[in-house]
Amino acid sequence: MAKNRERSNPLGTVRRSIWFVLRAVIIVSLLLAAAFAVFTEAMYISNMYIIVTEGMELRADTILKNGSSSDLEQHFTLNFLIYDSLLNEKPYSDFIVDNFDYRYEIKGVSVFPWSKSGYITYEERIPTITGAPVSEEITAPMPAWTSTLSRVHLIKVDGRWLIDSIDVIEVEPEAEPAATPDMSKMETQSN
Repeated sequence: MAKNRERSNPLGTVRRSIWFVLRAVIIVSLLLAAAFAVFTEAMYISNMYIIVTEGMELRADTILKNGSSSDLEQHFTLNFLIYDSLLNEKPYSDFIVDNFDYRYEIKGVSVFPWSKSGYITYEERIPTITGAPVSEEITAPMPAWTSTLSRVHLIKVDGRWLIDSIDVIEVEPEAEPAATPDMSKMETQSN
């Protein structure tokens, strides 16, 4: 008889219904918040990836070809451009660089959906640089590019990611050897 009173109690039914709805709202809210956080972080990572890869290659191009650093303002903060030693020293000013082979590898990305700064671990190499001295009086060889493994710090300025600093982790990091196929596992084709 007591069980029938509990089941027929309208207040108990309302209380259970309210808790069911509240739990459903909380679960849906948490799922939406998690989806938003994942989407925001993915957006930040992709934006940072583009800024770093394009910006670092443009920086190398500016250094090697003695270009204007005003083109770099879309990728770097003004503070970085003022204090960048390679841009200011102009180590290739005695040479006309025709071509170079720029290679990079992203080793890691660190950013949170709520943060205004992030880091990318970035390795850059320029194994070949072709060019000639600006005059016959220059007898020194063209300097080689120093390969580095760096931690690139980006900050968000006015809704845009910009490179704020580059901290070198390792100079001349060891290059990973190219994968070589195992010839014993290859099938031969008969004509």
